[in-house]
Amino acid sequence: MADEENTNDVTETGSATDTGTRDDATTLGEGGQKALAAERKARAAAEKAVTATQKERDRLAARLQELEDRDKTEAQKLAEAKAAAESEAATARQELLRYRVAAAKKLPASLAARLQGSTEEEMAADADALLEVLGAQQQANAPSYDGGVRKPAPAPTDMNALIRQKAGFGG
Repeated sequence: MADEENTNDVTETGSATDTGTRDDATTLGEGGQKALAAERKARAAAEKAVTATQKERDRLAARLQELEDRDKTEAQKLAEAKAAAESEAATARQELLRYRVAAAKKLPASLAARLQGSTEEEMAADADALLEVLGAQQQANAPSYDGGVRKPAPAPTDMNALIRQKAGFGG
């Protein structure tokens, strides 16, 4: 019995929302309209409560961070800043090394970021391997010009043909 009621409710609300053209008054009736209005009001209240809770959570997280920072000594703050700066410098050093190896190996700059390795030697070996693969691909894609002997264009036989050819009128 309860399953039948749930099925009917889903069917009525599903058809009303699916078509989007029916009026709530014709599909729901007076009781359905009241229930729909109450549901919409409850949803709006719940959304306001969620927004308020999120704002409160953000405020409390900021306060917690403030308290944690207050408890840190100046040495701890400096140590964290130093660690962040060292990490950033190491990343920049690696990137510079990649570009140096790419320039030395005449690798396109767009491929420099693909180089793997932690030392210059490892990156140089990777650049050589990458260039080898690129060279093989370029050779495979290069057109073949070994179709035989080519004949030069025949020279004009008379002076009028030569003048027309130089003037661009054909010949």
